[in-house]
Amino acid sequence: MATSQSTIDFLLDQLGDCGPVSARKMFGEYCLYFLGKPIGLVCDNQLFLKPTTAVRALMHEPLDGVPYPKARPHLLVSADLWDDRQSLCQWVRATYDALLEVPPSKPHKADKPAVKRVPGAAPALTELVNLGPKSQQMLQTAGICTLAQLRKLGSVAAYVKVKNTGLPASLNLLWALEGALTGLSWQVIAREHRTSLLLALEQLQEMDARSRRGEPQTRFVASK
Repeated sequence: MATSQSTIDFLLDQLGDCGPVSARKMFGEYCLYFLGKPIGLVCDNQLFLKPTTAVRALMHEPLDGVPYPKARPHLLVSADLWDDRQSLCQWVRATYDALLEVPPSKPHKADKPAVKRVPGAAPALTELVNLGPKSQQMLQTAGICTLAQLRKLGSVAAYVKVKNTGLPASLNLLWALEGALTGLSWQVIAREHRTSLLLALEQLQEMDARSRRGEPQTRFVASK
């Protein structure tokens, strides 16, 4: 059962004293943001906060739940807990703070032969984690041949550029591109950053569609 607009309106009203909280619809459900950072999902009229030790310690009886099939477990905040505005705001702020303090994961070390390059020079696409020969070929076909070009575009725009060439690129390429830029494995990206990337992709595709229709554009902010 998809989340109703009235449910989102009530949740945002309960979080009115919390600060800049917003929600964006995605595939019938919603992503919840605090200060522009995704902190959880609202699915089936229930709130799922990203799991953090700090928030778990604040909850009297923390419960885990899965917002959608095959998703990573989240902290479930059922609707009967939403009446406690003070606790709800505290959990949202604590989730945001905890996510800011998460140290970056160590880059996955792929089994590749050592590549000699000039000290201080930027690594080539062939040296980046996640990008195999097929992915590299797709990027080159789309005119993305250097790390500088990939960084300038960002993972989402680079993925769209590849798709616009007509190549059969799946979402795995998007996960791989984001992983190449962040040093994370594509599995971690697909598990932990899927929602924010899909939202950014949806926004960019909407902008492209508006451009083709000759409508005014809004500024696109790439997902971090």
